[in-house]
Amino acid sequence: MDIVVKLMTKLGLYFASTDGEYSQSEYFFIDNYINRLAQYGPVDELKYMLNTALSTRYTHDDVVADTRELLDCFESPADKQAIVVALANFSQKVITADGVEHPNETQALMNWLQALA
Repeated sequence: MDIVVKLMTKLGLYFASTDGEYSQSEYFFIDNYINRLAQYGPVDELKYMLNTALSTRYTHDDVVADTRELLDCFESPADKQAIVVALANFSQKVITADGVEHPNETQALMNWLQALA
């Protein structure tokens, strides 16, 4: 499984749950993302992550460590920055998928970004 795709799924699930409620619209947003990826290869692991999201809680430390692992694959600071921006944009879309930007979600996103700085 491509590390970027898996990380995006994990980030989506993490940020979707930081407000204490994993809403149906956030689930559908992530599910649609996974379904679009199916045209490029197997998505069984991503579907499993999505279907077990209520019983699996990713932590801030998990997503920061996984993001750093991905960033270590790139040498150029510009490339690293582009990856962080893309991941942050995706995460922001997940956060607002339910029509509500909860303060805990916004704070979690800011904490993630600060941890990567």
